Amino acid sequence: MIPITQNQSAQRALTEIYLNCGNKPGALDTAPVRSQIVAAVYAEARDKILPVMNAAATNTIDSSLKRVLILQETVRDFATRVLPLRLFCTSFLNVPLEGTDSVVVPSYPLQTATSSDFTDGDGTGGTGYQFGQATTTGSKTITLNKRKYQPIDYSSATFQRQPFFSAAKLGKMNAEKLGVDILTDILSVITAATYGASAKAIPAAGYTSDDISDLAGVATAASWPDGGRSLIVDSTVATALRKDPAYKLALNIGTTGVIQEAQFPKLSGFDFAEMPNFPTNSENLLGIIAFASAILAAFAPVAPAAGVRSQLVAYEIATDLATGISLNYRHWGSAQADRDFEVIESAYGYGAGIAAALRRLTGP
Repeated sequence: MIPITQNQSAQRALTEIYLNCGNKPGALDTAPVRSQIVAAVYAEARDKILPVMNAAATNTIDSSLKRVLILQETVRDFATRVLPLRLFCTSFLNVPLEGTDSVVVPSYPLQTATSSDFTDGDGTGGTGYQFGQATTTGSKTITLNKRKYQPIDYSSATFQRQPFFSAAKLGKMNAEKLGVDILTDILSVITAATYGASAKAIPAAGYTSDDISDLAGVATAASWPDGGRSLIVDSTVATALRKDPAYKLALNIGTTGVIQEAQFPKLSGFDFAEMPNFPTNSENLLGIIAFASAILAAFAPVAPAAGVRSQLVAYEIATDLATGISLNYRHWGSAQADRDFEVIESAYGYGAGIAAALRRLTGP
C-alpha cells in the first residue's frame, strides 16, 4: 500500500473545496451553502492545506479556489474580534434576508416573579396550579441598518510587479479591523442613561481579584442566573488582573493559561473576554458585567442584485465553522483605470436589551 503524504491529503481537500467554490451561473444562490461546505472541509484540513497553498513554486492552485481559501483565513480574524458578541443574544446568519431588513432575536429576561405555593383543590379559587405569570422567554425585532466594510484596491502593475504586495495579508488585517469597528459600534449602546450607575468606578490599573469577587456579588444580588454571566473589559484592566497574585498562581485559578497563554478561564463565575481599547463612550467606560439579554444584535449579508452581480468578478460568503460568524466579499475591476477593487463587509443591527442585565465598570 502506498502511504498518503500530507501533500496528497491536502490536494484531496483542495479538490473537494474546488468542486463547491466555482463562480458558475447561479453561484449567487448557492453562496451560503458553499460557505458551509467550504468551512467544514477547511476546518478539518487547514493544517494540511496551508503548507500547500503557501508553496507557490511547486503547487498551482486555481485563482478562485485560492480566493476562497484566503477568505477562510480572513474570516477567522474577523470572528476573533467579534467573538465577545456571542456572550450576548446575537443571531449570526449567513443567508441573505429576503423581503425584510429585520431579524427577531430571542432574549431571556430575568425572572422576577415569586414562586407559587401549591394549594390542594380543583383549580378554582386560587387552588391547584395557577398560571399567567410573566413569560421567561422574550424577543425583540432588530433592524439590520448597518453596513461596514474594509476596501482594498490596487493597480495591475502593483499586483503583478510588486513582490511584497499580499492581498491575503491585507485582507486579514482589514478583517480584524472590521471586527473591532463593528464591536465598538455595538458597544456604543452602553451608557449610563440606558443601564444605570456603575458597579465599579476605580482606575483600570487598580482592579484585583477582590473586585471581581465584588462584581460576582453584584450579579447575584441582581438575581442573575449563574450561567450566562460575562465580564468584558479593556485590555488595561485585563493586564492588571493578570498581575494579581491570586490569578497568577496556577493552584489558585486552576490552570496555567494565565502565565503560558495570557488567557483567563472563568473568573468568579464570569465568562471572560478582553477587548483592546474598550469604547469609553465619553463616560470613562472600562468594561461591563452582563447577562446574555443585555444587548441584542443580528448579522446577515446583503447579496448583490442581479445587475451588480453580473459586474463582479466574485461574490463569496465566508463562514467560520467554530463560531458561525460570516462575512461577505466582493471583487470587481475597472479596465479603464486598470485597477482591481475588493471589499469585505458585514451587515448588522443592534439594540439595547434588558437594562437590569448589565452593569458598567468605569474609571473615576
